[in-house]
Amino acid sequence: MKRQITIILCLLLVALASCRQRTQKDPDNYVVESIKEDVISNEIHQLQTISSSTSADFKGRTYTMNVVRKADSSLPVVTDEQGLKYYDNTITLEIMTGGKLFANKVFSKNTFVSYLEPDFIQHAILEGLVFDKVTDYGLMFAASVSYPESDLYVPFHVTVLPNGTLSIDKADLMDDYEPEAEPASESNKN
Repeated sequence: MKRQITIILCLLLVALASCRQRTQKDPDNYVVESIKEDVISNEIHQLQTISSSTSADFKGRTYTMNVVRKADSSLPVVTDEQGLKYYDNTITLEIMTGGKLFANKVFSKNTFVSYLEPDFIQHAILEGLVFDKVTDYGLMFAASVSYPESDLYVPFHVTVLPNGTLSIDKADLMDDYEPEAEPASESNKN
C-alpha cells in the first residue's frame, strides 16, 4: 500500500510539474490587458528608388531608354487618407540614340495634373513610368499616379514622338490600348 501511495504521489508531482511548465510557456493562459492608441506617425515614408534601362528599335534606329524614379523632398509632402505622410516622386526619362541624347524629361505629379480630380491629387503621388511598346507614332510608356502603396491609380500613356516631343493621354484600364488618331505633341521639348 505504501508503494502504491508513493507511485501515486510521484505521478501527481509529475502531473503538477508538467502543468506548471505549460502555464509558464503558454501565453493563452495569461490575461493581458492593453490599451492601443491610434498614433499617427510623423515619419515621412518614401517609395524605393528604381532605375531601369531598356532598348527598342523604331524606324530603323535603336533607342536606349533609362528611367529613374526617386523620392523628391523638394515637392510637397502627400498625406494619405490614413494620415501617413509620403514624399512625392520625380521620374527622369532619358532616351539615347546613335550615341546622342534624343529626349530628356523629368516628370512629376504636376505633369498629369490637368487629367486628375483635385481630391485625388491631394492624396496621390507619381507612382511609375515604364516602357510599354513601339507604336506607329513613337515609343509608348505607361505611367501612373496613385494613392501611395495602393491599387487606386490613374493610368496614362506617354508617347515620345519621332521629333523628341511628348504626347500624354489618360489611358483606359485595358492593356490593348491603341490611339485612334496620331497623338498631339507637347509644345515644349525638354
